Parts: sequence; structure tokens; C-alpha cells
Amino acid sequence: MPHLPDEPRSWTGNGANEPLSAEEVAAAAPAGMLKQLAELAELAQVSEAEAAASLAVEIPVLVDAIPAETIEAFRAASKIAALTPEEEAAAEQIVAEARTLAAALPQSSSWLGSGPNESLTEEQVVQALGEDRIAEAAAARGQDRAQVLAELTRTLPVFIDAISPYGWVDVDVLRFVLAQDDVNVTSA
Repeated sequence: MPHLPDEPRSWTGNGANEPLSAEEVAAAAPAGMLKQLAELAELAQVSEAEAAASLAVEIPVLVDAIPAETIEAFRAASKIAALTPEEEAAAEQIVAEARTLAAALPQSSSWLGSGPNESLTEEQVVQALGEDRIAEAAAARGQDRAQVLAELTRTLPVFIDAISPYGWVDVDVLRFVLAQDDVNVTSA
């Protein structure tokens, strides 16, 4: 199905907006959308063609009024729906493990809230994860135990803080991270 340009650069920032035709709107509109708009505007006696023509004028103006950062964040967030089943399963598993880990560590409340993150000790990481999981992580990464333990001690507070913007570990935030083009959870 045809769609509106992915990069409407002339609509964001300064300068003249490139025009959008009613035909482009009609071709890109989801099935039935223009008919629904025409029905909603029935009192004004607007046809589907007139609704498309109106949108052709309004879309560039609306996009121009929205900050470019907001548009980019929306585009990135729309990738969440494109996760593979393996990535979705990985997100659910990671969040479940992060929640369990946070529950086992008393300073995790500082990671979930706003403000500075309390640090971890290597002993706390070993106690929370267990020697077997640390050894598995070291083998999977081709690193020694000390390297993995130091990395986990440093990164766990930051990671849990990053996926808990609302004060709890949030799977949608992790889905967003996994949806980024440079993230692949299906290969080791």
C-alpha cells in the first residue's frame, strides 16, 4: 500500500513545506478512513475527495508545528509493533528477570525512582545472581568471571533505571530498546 513519505523533511524545521496532493492522501489513507471522515463531517456535506484535499493541506502544517524530536520519537516507538516473536519473548524474559533481581537487591528502589542510583557491590551481585549464572555469562561473552562481575556491578543499576521510567520495570520501554535497528537478541 502506498504511504506518505517517511522523511517529510520539508515539513519539519524552517522553509516552505512541500505540497501534498489529495491523491497522495487518498492513496496512503487506511481503508475506510476518508469515508469515516466524510461521514463525521456529513453536516458540513464534505465528500471523501474534499476530506482528502483538506488533509493534504493540514498534514504538512501539522507536521511542521510538531517538534522534529517528537516526530522521531514517534517513528522509533512505532517500531515496537515490528518485534519478532523471539524478540518479544526475550523482552518478557528480561523484564521478569530484572524484576526478580530488583526485588532481591535493597538499593533497587533508588534505581526505580528519580534521583541518584545507589551502587552495588560485587558480593551483592553474586548473592542475587548466583555463581552459576555469572559463570554462564562469562562463558557466553568469552570473558573471565572478574570482568563479567565488574560489568554487572556497574551496569545493573543503570539498566534497571533505564527500563523503569515510571517507577517500575516496564516491558514497553524494553520493547522499544529491542526494536532499535542495531539490537539483535536472537543471536549470541
